[in-house]
Amino acid sequence: MLKKIYACWLKILVVLVGIDCAKQFDAYIRFRRKLNLKNPKTLADKVTYLFLHKSTPLMSTCTDKWEVRKYIADKGLSDLLIPTVGGPWTSVEEINFDALPNEFILKATHGCKMNYFVPDKSKLDIPSCKRTLQKWLDTTYGTYSMEPHYKPISHRIYAEQLLNVPGKLVDYKFHCLNGVPQFILVCSERHQATNGAMQVTRELFGPDWQSYCEGVIPARLSTQPAPQHLKRMLEVSRILSADFPFVRVDLYELNDKIYFGELTFSPASGIFGHFTDAFIEKMGTLLQI
Repeated sequence: MLKKIYACWLKILVVLVGIDCAKQFDAYIRFRRKLNLKNPKTLADKVTYLFLHKSTPLMSTCTDKWEVRKYIADKGLSDLLIPTVGGPWTSVEEINFDALPNEFILKATHGCKMNYFVPDKSKLDIPSCKRTLQKWLDTTYGTYSMEPHYKPISHRIYAEQLLNVPGKLVDYKFHCLNGVPQFILVCSERHQATNGAMQVTRELFGPDWQSYCEGVIPARLSTQPAPQHLKRMLEVSRILSADFPFVRVDLYELNDKIYFGELTFSPASGIFGHFTDAFIEKMGTLLQI
């Protein structure tokens, strides 16, 4: 309820003072980070300015988790795509759970953090699952966080092959500035805390796998070993980021193979709340908009 009230308040702010001021208000209230959108300097300033004022149809297409698959294939990288096992569906009633394999993951095409892991279908509470999926279908993601490139995306659900047990897969997030991967956020050891919040270990590296431990909050010594196919991952990131001034390319490595995760144009709502002020100021100097 509070989230809905806050979203309504932000919509009113957009009408009264404009989207820039509303976004600045939101960034400070939720992340305690100030944005300068009149004269963007930091990485947060510039990335936010780009998706608020320079959004393109291609950005929306590549944000769509179903449509981006064609973009990946057109780039000659179809071998990186995780196999699909069903969908896309516009209604939960279209989903034939009997036809799905024993292990799979359900994803919404139009949002963030809309993933439903099914490691064992025999234990799946289908009515509960459908309620969650319906909630996703009824949600226009990006409205309250002011990420307009999400709005044109069709609301659909699809099923992918489950690569690994949830929480065990390491996520390599290549942040690409003007077609060059400049830093890599590594997310591992995901688990749900007792308070229901999702916990994750974050480590920060440069493209040569030098530790940027001082750039992440909380600061921590980076101990994650480099992926076996780091060189190829960097090459893939360059290929997939060539059409955009900024994009984050998410990749996985499993059983000696690279898999594509997603393309993201507004990580953490564009605020980069898990990075220090000094780090986003430094990276801001590298991004030309």
